Amino acid sequence: MKGTYVISPEVVDWVIDQIGSDPKPLNALQILNEWKSETRTPTFNEIKRVSKKTRIPLGYFFLQRPPTETIRLMEYRTIANAEFDTPSRELVDTINDMENIVDWTRSYLESNHYEPNPIVGMCKDQSDSSAIADTVRRLLGLSINWFELADNPFNYLRTKMSENGVIVMMNGIVRENTHRRLNINEFRAFTIIDEFAPLIFINAADSLNGRLFSLLHEFVHVCLGSNNLYNDRYPEHTTATIEMLCNAASAEILVPSSLFTDVWEIHASSKLPIADIVKMVAKTFKCSQVVIARRAYDEKKISRKHYDDIVKIAIERFRIASRTKKDGGHYYNTKASRIDRRFFSFIVDSVAQGTTLYSEAFRLTSTNRHTFFELVERLN
Repeated sequence: MKGTYVISPEVVDWVIDQIGSDPKPLNALQILNEWKSETRTPTFNEIKRVSKKTRIPLGYFFLQRPPTETIRLMEYRTIANAEFDTPSRELVDTINDMENIVDWTRSYLESNHYEPNPIVGMCKDQSDSSAIADTVRRLLGLSINWFELADNPFNYLRTKMSENGVIVMMNGIVRENTHRRLNINEFRAFTIIDEFAPLIFINAADSLNGRLFSLLHEFVHVCLGSNNLYNDRYPEHTTATIEMLCNAASAEILVPSSLFTDVWEIHASSKLPIADIVKMVAKTFKCSQVVIARRAYDEKKISRKHYDDIVKIAIERFRIASRTKKDGGHYYNTKASRIDRRFFSFIVDSVAQGTTLYSEAFRLTSTNRHTFFELVERLN
C-alpha cells in the first residue's frame, strides 16, 4: 500500500498515553509527536513500524476515535498503583491470550459434556482463613506436612491444581518474544474466574518462592470465586479484606500454625541470630524467609524491626538476582513449564478429533508446526 494517511489526533494522543514512561519506543514517540504537530505525514510503512514499536495493533491507527479496551482484571487489582494505572501492552496482550485460552477450554469442556468445576466459589461464604486452608488441603489432597513430600513445592501444588481442573499457565515474557518481558512490579499473577475453566497465570519473572506464594494465593481466589490481578510484591501492604484472607490462608498452608511453634523453638534453642533461625525454619517448610518472618512476627517470636530487616534483605537479594540472572536453559523444558498439561492434552485431543485446526492450536499454545509436535512427544 502506497501513499500517505491521516491519523486522528485523538488516536495519536491515545497511543502516546499507552507508551507512558516506557523508554523503549523513543523513536516512535518522536514520530507520533511529529504526526500530531503535522510536521510529518505518515506513510503506511511508517505506521507499521510505529505499530510494531509501540505494540499497538495496526488497525487502531486507522480509527477515528481511540479504541475502548476493557481490561476487566484491572478492576480487581490487589492494590491501586498510580505508576501502573495504564496497563502495559505486555500485560494487556497476556490477559487477552489467557482469556482466549479460558474461552476455548470452556467450549471444549461443554462440548464434551463436562460439568462446571465445583471448586470455583466453594469458599465464597467463608471468612475464616484456617477453615479456607483446611478446604484447600482437602481439595488438593494435602496432608498437614505436605511440603515434606514435595521436592519441588511449586510443581507439586501446580500438578494438584491442574488435576482439579484449574488451568495454571506461567511465563515471564509475552508468548515467545524475549524482547517483551513481563514486569514483576506491575503484577505477580492473576486469576480469571470461569465456572468451567478457571485460570491462574504466574509471572515467571518472580522468584521461586514468590511464585509459590502467588500460586496458593490465586488458588484461594478460585475457591472464593473472585477474579484477581495480584500486584502486591509484599503482602503486608494490603488492607483489602479479601487479600488479607487469601494471604492468611496461603501462609497457613505453607506454614501450618500447628507445626510452626515446635519447629521454631527447636531452632531458637540454638541461640543463633534471628536471621539464621528464620533461614533454617524456611528451609524446613520449603518457603520464603519473608513468609516465616511474618509468621514469627504474628506469633510474637520476633520484633517488628527484625521482620522489616528480613523483608529489606529479601528485596535486595531479589534485585541482585534479577540483575545477574542469565537467560537460557533448555528451550523445551522452559516451553513445557509455561503450559498447563491438562489444557495441552485437551488441545491435542481436539486436534485429533478434527474440531480444532492446527493453526488455532499453534496460536493458543504459542507454538508452530515443529515445536507443537515436539511438545506432544515431550509431554506425553
